[in-house]
Amino acid sequence: MSTILECIRTVGRGERGRKPLTFEQAYQVMDEYLDGQVGDDQMAMLLMLIRVQNETKQEIAGFVKAFQSRVPNLGADIDWPCYAGKRQNAGQPWHLLAAKLLADSGYKVLLHGYHDRPAGRLHAEDYLDKLNVAQANSPEHAQQLLEQKGIVYLPLKHFAPQAETMIGWKNRYGLRTPINTVVRALNPGGAKLGLRGSFHPGFQQLHADIESEVGLTRHAVVSFKGQSGESEYNPKVSQTVWVSTPRGVESHYWTERMLTDIPLPEKCVFDTPEENLNMMANTVVSTMAATLFAELNDLERSFEKAYALWADYCR
Repeated sequence: MSTILECIRTVGRGERGRKPLTFEQAYQVMDEYLDGQVGDDQMAMLLMLIRVQNETKQEIAGFVKAFQSRVPNLGADIDWPCYAGKRQNAGQPWHLLAAKLLADSGYKVLLHGYHDRPAGRLHAEDYLDKLNVAQANSPEHAQQLLEQKGIVYLPLKHFAPQAETMIGWKNRYGLRTPINTVVRALNPGGAKLGLRGSFHPGFQQLHADIESEVGLTRHAVVSFKGQSGESEYNPKVSQTVWVSTPRGVESHYWTERMLTDIPLPEKCVFDTPEENLNMMANTVVSTMAATLFAELNDLERSFEKAYALWADYCR
């Protein structure tokens, strides 16, 4: 029996007989799909069955590992996935400014994402010009820009085009597939630090667990409930944050932290309304702090460093 049929039978049997794929099964079937040995309809069926049962960390990690054997390592410091976009009422993609400030402070930041235009959300890709962040047209181009400017946005279609095709299956079949979780973990920059924003309960831990399963022992990821599911930390909520480090996966409870006395820029690059400037400022600082926590493993030190970068920017 072929690998794809074996995998469909494994996850698609009756309630008592079905079980999730192992890491090895997930890796092999995705590897064969990426090599053109498996058709779109078969892979779509498998992914739908997996999604109905809720994907496991072994399944996602196996899929990620197959993609990563074909994804470039561009020498980034921070991996910054931008796939969800923000709802219209949640403000502009303020996390993009957080990424830019970290890049200006010396980190090499690789932004990567997919713009689901029919969803009507505000996406980082539409705001790149406002922050003078270049968009690359190939991995090689991204690497050049990363060396020259310290930050670049690389669309998914330019480093994992088959993943973009798979994301598009939502519009064809009416259901998201586990590939939406996979793409956030691809880390095309080969970065040692990363952040993962997600919306649905349980996915915050899942994203951290995936990093450990894939085996990137030098990759530390901070995973949290992001604003609209984007890689943007919401300072108005208290939540459990999951961190994947070389020591394993850890959880930390962070309380709400909204500063009323915080510097504000004379002019916001997003043209944020005055009544939302405080939220914008706190969001940028909190998002930088969450990212820096992957490196410092100390929330107060991370917040102090983020606040100092923000204060310098506002001067």
